[in-house]
Amino acid sequence: MSGFRILSYGNPDEANSPADILAESLREIGCELKKAIYRTEDELTAATQDVDGILEGGFRLPREVVEKLPERIRVIGSGGIGVDFVDVPAATERGIIVFNLPGVFEREVAHQAMMLLLALARNLVPITNAMKARSPSINRGSVQHLYGQTLGLVSFGNIGRAMAKISEGFEFRMLAYDPFVPQEVADKYGVTMVDKKTLFAESDFVSCHAPHTPGTYHLIGEDDFAVMKPTAHFINTGRGKVVDEASLIKALQENRIAGAGLDVLEQEPPSSDNPLLEMDNVVLTPHMASTSDRGAIERRKKSASQLVKILSGQWPDDGLVNPEVKPLAAKKWGMPA
Repeated sequence: MSGFRILSYGNPDEANSPADILAESLREIGCELKKAIYRTEDELTAATQDVDGILEGGFRLPREVVEKLPERIRVIGSGGIGVDFVDVPAATERGIIVFNLPGVFEREVAHQAMMLLLALARNLVPITNAMKARSPSINRGSVQHLYGQTLGLVSFGNIGRAMAKISEGFEFRMLAYDPFVPQEVADKYGVTMVDKKTLFAESDFVSCHAPHTPGTYHLIGEDDFAVMKPTAHFINTGRGKVVDEASLIKALQENRIAGAGLDVLEQEPPSSDNPLLEMDNVVLTPHMASTSDRGAIERRKKSASQLVKILSGQWPDDGLVNPEVKPLAAKKWGMPA
C-alpha cells in the first residue's frame, strides 16, 4: 500500500486539525495525506496530479470536473452520508470508487432535528428575544405540547430511525414515508408507514431526512405544504434541494404552516435577501447537524477505515455508494470482481 496519496481539503500548515487524525491512521499503512486549499477547478486539477484519491471538502465534483481528474484517481470519499457533491455515474464510468460514512453521524443529525423541533414547539427564539429585549410580556400560550402529537418522518433510513428512537420518549405518534422501507422494519420502531400525502396531512411535525439524488430533487413542494395543518412545523436536516424552497417560503408567508426549522437550504450559504432569514417562526442552523466534538474524530477514523480497505484491494464493509463500479475497478485496480 505504500506510495499512495490522498487529497483532503485544508491548510497544509495547520497543525492539530481533525485531518491529522486521518493522516496518522494513513501513515501507519504507508499512505500519505496531502492537504491543500483549492477554490477553482484549475486549482483542484493541479492538486490532484500526484494523488490517488480525494476526500470531500471545499469543491464540488460535477461530471465535467470528474472527467478531468487524472487517471490515477481511484477513490472519492464523502465526509458524511451525502454524496451529492460528486457526479457518481461519471465517477463510476471511470472506475472511481465512491464511499460514504454510514454509522457515524446518525445520532448527531437526529439530535439536531429534535433540537429544531423543540425550539419551534417551545417558541424558543421569540421568547429568548423577548427576554433579551426586557419585554414586559411574553406569549407563554404560544408553546405547544408534544405528547400525543404526530411526528412524520420523510425517509426512514438510519437517521430517520435514530430520530424515531429518541422521539419515542416524547410520546409521539410516529409516521414515516419511504417507498423503500417495508412496514415490518418500521414496526421495530413503533412507526407506521404511510404515503406522502397522508404524512403531511396528519403530522404536527414533519422531519425530513431524505438525501439529495436525481429522484428526490424537490421531493417536497407546494402540494405537500398545502395539506399540512396551519399549526404544523416543518424540519429539514437532510438536503436543501429535496425541498422546493420557494413553496416553503410561500407557505410560511401565507401562514399555511406554523414554522420551519432548517439546517439545510437550497443555496448555502443563503443569499442575503432570502426571506427565511427574516422570519421569526423560522429557526436556522448552518448545515451543521452532523457536527459534534465526537463527530470530527469519528469522521476521520471512519474515513481512514474505508480508505485502508480500498487501498489494500478490498471492498469496504459498508458505505460503498456505487457497487456497479466493481467490474471496471477490478480491471483497473485489481479489486475483487
